[in-house]
Amino acid sequence: MEKDEKEYLPHSTGCFLCGEENLSGVRARFFVEGNEVRALVTLPRHMNGYKDVAHGGVLSALLDETMGWAATVFRATHPMFVTAELTVRFLSPVPVGEEVEVRSRLVQDAGRLAYCEGEILHGGKARVRARGKFSPLDRKGTAEVLPYLRFHDCRKFRTMFDAYR
Repeated sequence: MEKDEKEYLPHSTGCFLCGEENLSGVRARFFVEGNEVRALVTLPRHMNGYKDVAHGGVLSALLDETMGWAATVFRATHPMFVTAELTVRFLSPVPVGEEVEVRSRLVQDAGRLAYCEGEILHGGKARVRARGKFSPLDRKGTAEVLPYLRFHDCRKFRTMFDAYR
């Protein structure tokens, strides 16, 4: 994949973060660009923690999702991952109703764990940073997730999980 080429990741219809049919959710589309999993998101006003400021749990969930995808995408094999540990550092408030950028990357593939880092930026400034440890699902666990994913708009990632079907 070229450095600046955008490649969309699969999503599911009901997911709180990426569910296109979840009217109460974020409805984010995650993509790979270079060595990062990214999303450009405008959080709806009902996701505030207090007036005009995004809820920390929603921000944590966005980082958790992008870091989990970074582990899946950038590992040599591509099982799905679950979060083993998540540490989030809130640097300054993140507004609702304005576009923010979420970026995450794989830092280390240590076999049974993948270590990832991510951040949420607004106005070019890091507002939230996170680190996480992610554990790969086994073959059966990954296969059980796949029927819930939608692969339209995916090119490379349409066949990424073929070994688990």
